[in-house]
Amino acid sequence: MNLSDPADAGKLAAVVAAAVAVVVFAPLVLITGAGDTLGAYYAAGPFGLTAVGLLAVVAAVVFLSVGRPHTDALTLSGVGAVVALSVVLAAVAWVLTIDSTVLFSFPAEYAWIENHRWAVLAGALALTAVSGLQARTVL
Repeated sequence: MNLSDPADAGKLAAVVAAAVAVVVFAPLVLITGAGDTLGAYYAAGPFGLTAVGLLAVVAAVVFLSVGRPHTDALTLSGVGAVVALSVVLAAVAWVLTIDSTVLFSFPAEYAWIENHRWAVLAGALALTAVSGLQARTVL
């Protein structure tokens, strides 16, 4: 993989975006028997955690489009950087506004959920960094 090539850097950014989406939606698969609490967890904040995951999926699609025929790599890199920044801003808003009652009300076997918010935020920051790297390769 040649990271000085915009298409290869776009593929790396798409992989990071997909990983962020997987991290965001992992509790839906891994947690059972806490439907109302899980719903409140994903709905917390002004945009909710679902917005973070969906924006990460959009970022993956945008970055995979870089280097395809009939696409403008510069435009897509800019759009990808804006979407990645949106992912980070939505994640920060969610982390800052999630109610601690919801966060600590999961059953004891799902205590790892208390650290899930930091994994989401770290992934969003990594996506923003990689999108900046990808945009730099185009310029």
